Amino acid sequence: MSNLLSTPYLDRYTVNLTKKIAQNPDNYRAYEREPVTNRVLVSLLKKIQNSPLLVGEAGVGKTAIVEDLARQLLASNDKLLANKSIIQISLANLMQTSDGESFAYKFQQILNELMANKDTMIAFIDEIHQIVGTGADNQGSALDAGNIIKPALSRDDLQIIGATTTKEFHQYIAQDGALMRRFDLVEVPELSFNQTANILKKVSSQLGGEITVSQEVQDQIMTLSQRYITDRFFPEKAIMLLDGAISQAKLNQRLAVTTEDVADIIHADYHVPKYVINQTTDERLANLSQRIKERIIGQDHPLDKLTMKIINREAGLTDSSKPASFLFLGPTGVGKTETAKQLGILLFGEETNFIRFDMSEFKFASSSFERFKDKLTTEVRHTPYAVLLLDEIEKADPEVMDLLLQVLDDGRLTDAYGRVVNFKDLIIIMTTNSGAKAIQNHHAKSDYIKNDQKRQENFEEQLEIALQGDGYRPEFLARIGAMIIFDVLTLADIEKIVALKLKTLDEKAREQGFHIIFEPSEVLQYLPSFEYGYEYVEGQKVVSSSIAKYIADVGYRPSRGVRPIDDTIDVYIGDPVAQAIIAKRAGQLEDFNAFIFRALGNPPSLTSPYGEWQTVISRTKEGNYEVI
Repeated sequence: MSNLLSTPYLDRYTVNLTKKIAQNPDNYRAYEREPVTNRVLVSLLKKIQNSPLLVGEAGVGKTAIVEDLARQLLASNDKLLANKSIIQISLANLMQTSDGESFAYKFQQILNELMANKDTMIAFIDEIHQIVGTGADNQGSALDAGNIIKPALSRDDLQIIGATTTKEFHQYIAQDGALMRRFDLVEVPELSFNQTANILKKVSSQLGGEITVSQEVQDQIMTLSQRYITDRFFPEKAIMLLDGAISQAKLNQRLAVTTEDVADIIHADYHVPKYVINQTTDERLANLSQRIKERIIGQDHPLDKLTMKIINREAGLTDSSKPASFLFLGPTGVGKTETAKQLGILLFGEETNFIRFDMSEFKFASSSFERFKDKLTTEVRHTPYAVLLLDEIEKADPEVMDLLLQVLDDGRLTDAYGRVVNFKDLIIIMTTNSGAKAIQNHHAKSDYIKNDQKRQENFEEQLEIALQGDGYRPEFLARIGAMIIFDVLTLADIEKIVALKLKTLDEKAREQGFHIIFEPSEVLQYLPSFEYGYEYVEGQKVVSSSIAKYIADVGYRPSRGVRPIDDTIDVYIGDPVAQAIIAKRAGQLEDFNAFIFRALGNPPSLTSPYGEWQTVISRTKEGNYEVI
């Protein structure tokens, strides 16, 4: 390079990539990229259109290919390429105006120096789409970097290697046909799983130094990066995860990376629950139907349908690029919202993986769309593995429904900052009270009619027509994975639900050192005659019933479902227990640690629809009890 001409602007505003790489060539190898590198070399040796433009997704290794090319040129035997240097131009550096010179002037000087040294220099512009518009002034001048560079490229006075993403190529370069024709397009595809695994083996010792990265850990990095890092591409996402796990091991002062280190990075950076990372899909789905039925009473058939749809998806039998979606239909208060909540806990491990939107908040056209989109993308970006509940979906503005249509179709949305938010790992559940009357009427029919397949299909068709009458567009309904029709609850179902709620209340009471006794099997340990349905009060034999049966009868309202039950439990159980606990703490009651609940008197009957019963509470300790 003895004939090198003066290059003051190149010296000031660019980086000689070749000199940098010459200091440690082995650190700049692009593994598994030989075909692309050879394609670039072919392009550089062409007589015309000899400026290659690398186009590929972010993270596939475009810059690494150019660095590897610079390394190869250091030892090239080709007389046209030997000893050529690759000079990296940063457009951002040229935009600085503190030197008193305009961007256009500095950029033109750099091109002049490159053209004067064309036999020894090849320019490299990363993010080359930025040349479109960069440097143009506010008065509408077309003198941007793209227009400055076109004449030099058309005359083959210099060679430039460019790199850009597929999206930005189409958005900027391809829109300028004259500019695009100056380049020789070189596609850079994403590396395969196996190619990336091979790279990981080669770079793990380079990145780790004294830190050991076992084959087991490398395999986990490959599996987890493929499964959970969906916004990046191989090989970058695997290498970034490897680098992060090595850093985590160093922080923990260990000489080997563990699978826990890898899981910590995935959990912290990509908001994946540890519960999901540490368990296989089969473990999370094991007995899912049975477990959710233990928490949701009276909905066995709809829960079976729901869980089988989820199992089919996890088995790979449905389109995994879109979120699983369901429309829950049924009267109010039958367990639709609670089912969504419990599903989130069972599948993802924590209640934080249940996201609920009250869609009545987004019913006004003037403000709903942007507010809903912003809130939705923010929530999902931070909790991408969750059950997303859109409660009372019919109350939302039609524009909001159109946005949901896009989510169900594409499995992604772009937020206000241009970031793509992935929805494909969500389970989206929408609830509606539309068609509730038809469901109640259907429930009132005989079991023979309800179990007839043809009649059931006809009922579902009529229900869909009713939904369309309430404003649901056919194309929206068509995108929903399945409609789950919840049953009307029976009084026996309500009694079981009350028992579940009383069990939860008892757990809270135990935290305060007290115990609520309500289960018949436990009550009869203190009142043996309870097994036979009576007890003696002041020498009189009186009918006794479980407190759950009493509360179910008093608290259940078919028009409101189980929602009034909580208030009824507070009135008959929570309030007296709370008063007794406070009094006990104040030393105003004798020593005791348990409450026995039941109902005394005749329950409702055909001749007495309200019955003549009332709640009774006793207190006890060590087997002794007295009425309080």
